[in-house]
Amino acid sequence: MSERNLRQAAHTLSKNLRTDKRRELRHTITLPAKVVGSDCYGGRWSEFAETLNVSSGGVALRLSKKVMMGDVLYLEIPLPTRFQKDIEPSATYNTNACVRYIEMRENQQIVRLQFLRDPAPSETLFEQRRG
Repeated sequence: MSERNLRQAAHTLSKNLRTDKRRELRHTITLPAKVVGSDCYGGRWSEFAETLNVSSGGVALRLSKKVMMGDVLYLEIPLPTRFQKDIEPSATYNTNACVRYIEMRENQQIVRLQFLRDPAPSETLFEQRRG
């Protein structure tokens, strides 16, 4: 490989590393997920969805319910233990997650969620909104 080609390859690799700001590697895994949220009027909703990809920091999934950036949702998902950062991994990972990115792809809403690291994630967030 010529020195010029080597420099171009190094530059491309460096550029790609700078633009990819993910903390964890994403893995294409389809898992069922129960998603619970509340609308702007305090009404609670739930939906079953499938993941597009997962990491130890969050998931991407298709949702039919419209959400907004910053919304906090509750998830129940059979996440493999290697992706769980909790002290005691379990068969069903229950956590709150924040909507970080929304895109429309072929008339479907793709939502990227970041797991929130609560000591004891629960649905109490949604119970408080109703009260």
